[in-house]
Amino acid sequence: MKTKTHFWRSLVFASWTCLSLLGITHSAVALTVGDQASGQIEVGAKQIPLPDGKWVVAGIGTQKLNMPAIGAFGSIQSVILLLPRDSQIVAVLEIAANTIQVNDGWGRTQACEPNHGQLSLIVRYRTGWETSCQFVIPTRFDLNTVGQPAWNAARAFAAKSKFTTPGGVWLTAGFRVSDRQDLVDARYHMSPTLLAGPAAAKIADWSADAIKGDPARQAPVAALATWASGFDPLIERGMRNRLAEAPIPLPEPNTSAPAYQKVKLAELRRLRDANRISEAVYKEQVEKANEEVPTYKPPVGLMSDSFKKNLSFRSVGTFVDFGIAYLVTVSGGLALGIALGLNASDSVWFILNDQYWDDYYARFDTHDSERLVDFAYLGAEGSGT
Repeated sequence: MKTKTHFWRSLVFASWTCLSLLGITHSAVALTVGDQASGQIEVGAKQIPLPDGKWVVAGIGTQKLNMPAIGAFGSIQSVILLLPRDSQIVAVLEIAANTIQVNDGWGRTQACEPNHGQLSLIVRYRTGWETSCQFVIPTRFDLNTVGQPAWNAARAFAAKSKFTTPGGVWLTAGFRVSDRQDLVDARYHMSPTLLAGPAAAKIADWSADAIKGDPARQAPVAALATWASGFDPLIERGMRNRLAEAPIPLPEPNTSAPAYQKVKLAELRRLRDANRISEAVYKEQVEKANEEVPTYKPPVGLMSDSFKKNLSFRSVGTFVDFGIAYLVTVSGGLALGIALGLNASDSVWFILNDQYWDDYYARFDTHDSERLVDFAYLGAEGSGT
């Protein structure tokens, strides 16, 4: 009896070991040009989520980054994936991820900084060593555009496969997520035809100024920004290798809300299956999720934080200055002049001092939050600064 028990235990252990080794072997298989992928792909030992569809690995390479402040980081792995429909490329995914961990953070991309031509910009958080932002920008490139090694390999693959593009302008949903050790920079370049139909291929100008007065261009940009808001959590979980969801749809017309809801529903199912919420709570939340439609509202900032703080402070300080000046001069007119003069001069110094603290002293505590780390991107050349 003991011999049989030992035999079955040995068999189970051997089977588990084989399955584990197969799993390790599968996850460690190197990408090769021409591979098809769906759901997710691994780059730099991190999971990168893929919108629904059959993506093709078209280019693989590395990028140089000269930033001694970061330390030994090995190389930045770059991968380009194409999403063809028939023979036309309707989406391009551009990925950059670190291959070796660092210990002092990676920082942000310039596209996460305000006033850099974004059609939308959402900074989810920015702490000492962690940052997460998403943005939508117009990007110009085609199969004749020369770029980083991975893109040049993708161009050769596209030419060999006789792929074409619907135009030279793309609407790009970009994501930058980094913590103290790791970094993921993913840019999903979408053909405007996905968001606005074939006629969108004839629209050459997708700048912020052009979109302001054109509802036909505002709608697809808002749809992409909404889609990015639902897709963003997948980027963060993927960087930590916690992806489990099925792929969500591309941001095609009238699908941005269902794509967002699919992520929410998957999260609710996972909570229910883990017994973290009851069946009754699950059904209640599912009903709410099915009615929830995310909305995108571009941020409107008419006043800086320094100006707003100064406005609230000086609105009270002016009366105090007037009172003190009146006690000294016993003249309403003279006291008012002194108060207004102090208000004007102190306001300038207040704002300058506040900005100085934000721009200089705060950097000692924010590390990567103030460090710009860019790479070579499609449609623009970036470098570490």
